[in-house]
Amino acid sequence: MLVNIKNNIPNFLTLANLFCGLIIIIHAAQLKFDEIIYWAIAALLFDYIDGTAARILNVSSTMGKELDSLADIVSFGVAPALVLFYYWKNIYVGGFFLFAPLAIAVIAAYRLAKFNVAEQNTDYFKGLPTPALAFACFVLPQIHNEIPWVHSIIKDPYFVVLFSLIGGFFLISNFRFFSLKIGSKNRKFNVVRAVFLAICLLLIVWLHFFGAFLCLLLYIGLSLSIQNRIH
Repeated sequence: MLVNIKNNIPNFLTLANLFCGLIIIIHAAQLKFDEIIYWAIAALLFDYIDGTAARILNVSSTMGKELDSLADIVSFGVAPALVLFYYWKNIYVGGFFLFAPLAIAVIAAYRLAKFNVAEQNTDYFKGLPTPALAFACFVLPQIHNEIPWVHSIIKDPYFVVLFSLIGGFFLISNFRFFSLKIGSKNRKFNVVRAVFLAICLLLIVWLHFFGAFLCLLLYIGLSLSIQNRIH
C-alpha cells in the first residue's frame, strides 16, 4: 500500500496541475480573470515539482510522462487559449479574430507530442515550452488595469492574431530555449538562468503583470541570442 502511494505521488501532483487548468477554464468563462493568476501559479508549481518528485523518489514511469503531457495540454494549451478567447470576446473583438487564440491549444498539443518523442536534454528545450507562453496568456487580461496604452494595443484585432500565431510558431519551432532548472553541470547556463530569473523578479516587482509578460519576450530574446552556445 505504502509503495503504491509512493509510486503515485508524482501522478497526484500532475493531476493537481490538471485540476488547476480546469479551474482556470471555469474562471475564464465567468470572466473572473483576477482569480486565474493564483491557479496559474499553482499549475506551474505542480508542473515543476511532479518531475522533481519522480526523480527524488526514483519512481519515473512512462505512464507519468504521458499523464504529464495530458495535464499540460489542459493547463498550458486549452486553458490559455480559452482565457484569451473569453477575454477578447469580452472586449468585443469579433469575427475571425476572436478564434485566433484557439490556435494556441491546437499547436500546443502538437508541440507536446513532438516533445514526447524527442530526445530530452536537461539544458534546453527545442521549441518554446508551453508553460512560458501560457503564463503570458494568463497575465494579458490583467495588463489593461495597469497601463492604458498597452491595453489599447492588446485589444487590437491584429495583435490578437499576431500574438496567437507568433506564439504558436515559437512553440513548434526548432529554436533552442534554455531550461530554467538551475543545477545542471553546465555552469555557464546556471549563471544565465540565475541572471534571467533575477531580471524577471525585478520586472515583476517594477511593472507587475506587464513585467511578467515582458519576461516571455526576454526569455525568447535571450534564448535566440545564445542559440549557438546551447548544446
